[in-house]
Amino acid sequence: MARQWFVPARGARRAREASPAVLGATGAGGYAGVDPVDGDIGYRRAGAPLREMPSWTLEKSRAYSVAAYRSNPMARALIDTYTSFAVGDSGVGWQASNPRVADVVSRWWEDPRNNLEALQPLLFRDHMLMGELAWELLVGPTSGAVRFSPIDTTRVAHVQMLGGNPLWPDQVFIDNGDGTNRALQVMHVDDVSGLRTGELLWQPSWRALVTDRRGVPFLAPVIDHLEAYDMVLSNLVDRTALARYASMGAEIDGDQTAVDDWVKARGGLHFPPAGTIEAHTESVRFYEMKATVGSYEDTNTAGTILTNVAGGAGLARTWLADPEGANRATSQTMAEPVRRRVGAVQNEWLAVMTQFARFAVDRAVAAGRLPSFVKATDVVGGSSAMLPASQTVRVTGPAIAAADAQVTANVLMNLSTALQQLVETGILTQAAAAIAAEKGWEQFVGRPLTSDLMSRKGGPTTEALAEEAEAAEKAGAAGMRLRLA
Repeated sequence: MARQWFVPARGARRAREASPAVLGATGAGGYAGVDPVDGDIGYRRAGAPLREMPSWTLEKSRAYSVAAYRSNPMARALIDTYTSFAVGDSGVGWQASNPRVADVVSRWWEDPRNNLEALQPLLFRDHMLMGELAWELLVGPTSGAVRFSPIDTTRVAHVQMLGGNPLWPDQVFIDNGDGTNRALQVMHVDDVSGLRTGELLWQPSWRALVTDRRGVPFLAPVIDHLEAYDMVLSNLVDRTALARYASMGAEIDGDQTAVDDWVKARGGLHFPPAGTIEAHTESVRFYEMKATVGSYEDTNTAGTILTNVAGGAGLARTWLADPEGANRATSQTMAEPVRRRVGAVQNEWLAVMTQFARFAVDRAVAAGRLPSFVKATDVVGGSSAMLPASQTVRVTGPAIAAADAQVTANVLMNLSTALQQLVETGILTQAAAAIAAEKGWEQFVGRPLTSDLMSRKGGPTTEALAEEAEAAEKAGAAGMRLRLA
């Protein structure tokens, strides 16, 4: 078992969240604690924020997170659940409202060296376990084609901010392994050209404070509890295995001399072989000796720990294990807050991928393959506008909602009825109703509402909308381009 670092050593008083040991380990107290490697007291890297997590705690949390995913089934369930909802199912895809931009994005996305569609689960999982993302950007000097090379974030030695602003990471120094560092310029928008440039895509996630420069692994707050959960189950398994050893007692009337004589006459205290008859007098009585495993207590304890783990990770316990503990109505009630928390994690990932896609477009603009401004067409209304090329592309992911087409159809039917009434009463215009319908469709179906889908005449039925919603969910958004009106 890995030693816990957010709580004191065994035998010490249980730590509170604000105890000196916890404040030192997390850096929350504004001072550094004791480095467990060499015992340094008050150590902090020069220039580090006062409340930033110490480097040794960050490294241990990364190591323990990876170890937990590889060896702890519940840790794997947590990460894989987020991965499945955020980038799984229909997958991650891109959308572009200009055909020339779409061609550039398609070449970048489907480049065999990038293989971004197939790598989404692995990239997302790595980001959650490490808490940071560091991709070296490889740009062709002539073509402007973009590829990338992931860097182990453990090699990040220092993050330098532009002008000391914690919101403007400027350079990330990578340890070369020989005592030297290599500085890489973080991707940013050039103030003069308005194009994205740089050498590194850097994303620290799950930071507690705006002044934090480094990200924290997603599992860091629940690592100790995952270990406790594993320990309770391991102890239960060990006691169960020991209890499998059959033992038998013999009660003999008389004193110790009678007992010794009986053992001597029997030839020892060996267990009767299977298929044999043990002959004895009425003064000797055999009985089975049973050991109490304590499975009931351990099961309840493990369930309580699992509830805390699931809550800390933003999931309901019924999503991980013990589905008998809640009925369907309770599970659906708990699904909404879980959906929102998973959706927040997904939105952060899609924002990173969108910036990566726009970097590829801006490099194509810098290489002369695209103009700075292109014509973007609204897929719903058909209107056009001139926009920066990179602004016409975005990355989308699967809808995080219950896969119930009938429920989706009922919601859309209610929305359409309400919009029709608002238009008839003069509160909304037809254009406003179309925008609301588009947003509602995208939210509940997870697919852009294109003009050809809106051109159907007549009142759709719930069954028809259910069929359309189910088909849209199966189709997904992977590699999909917006169709021009």
